[in-house]
Amino acid sequence: MNLSYFYLFGILNINLHDPQEELKVKSIRLKATQLAQICLGTFILVTLCSCNRGYSAWEKNKLINGIEFEKIRYGLKDNDTTAIIGYLKANTIIEQYPCAADWVHFTKDWKLKLFRLCNKTTINNFEYCKNSWIRFTQEGSVICVFPEKTLVQGFKCIGGGGPSGISTSFYKSGRLNYFYSDGDILVDNILCKSDLFNNIGLHENGKLKECTLAQDKRINSINYKKGTRIFFDEAGMVKNMP
Repeated sequence: MNLSYFYLFGILNINLHDPQEELKVKSIRLKATQLAQICLGTFILVTLCSCNRGYSAWEKNKLINGIEFEKIRYGLKDNDTTAIIGYLKANTIIEQYPCAADWVHFTKDWKLKLFRLCNKTTINNFEYCKNSWIRFTQEGSVICVFPEKTLVQGFKCIGGGGPSGISTSFYKSGRLNYFYSDGDILVDNILCKSDLFNNIGLHENGKLKECTLAQDKRINSINYKKGTRIFFDEAGMVKNMP
């Protein structure tokens, strides 16, 4: 059996009032720490290797479909392409969208999926500002990371953080869906808590869909405590959590 087993569990038989035994405890703790570090390092290495296993090698300086890539690679599963990831050499118009010289993602069929705008542009009836990160859902709606705090249909939506930053989602109609505000805000007479852990959801008609209560609130003769996540139907009636 591996000696590390005894290092970890031998401590159970030690008299902590004996100075010599106390030194033994310190030795065991040191070896346990070293073992934990080795295990952690192994876990990180395995994780990193697993992350790269599903992609092809990077191809440099490629011209594909009229698009110049600084580098590009393909997501693979059972030798089939599942996704395409590239870095554009220059600002490029792709599918009529002004894409910045930055990361860009496509579906396996070369449909644009993720990109950064190099100019403001209108998508699904809403105008997005320059440097917004745009991600298309399978339904064709947009999830956006604005470069900074942006006023959207009367609500201040925070952004920043690049393609994986603080996101704002939209319905396919261009109406606001979910967002993070820069502070607690009143929506349909409900004070909604908003921070990085609590977003606010709206129905497509603009009515409050869900939020976390920023204060105790009595709604339809029922008392709800501050911090409760609450859901509404399109008529404004409280409903059960979906």
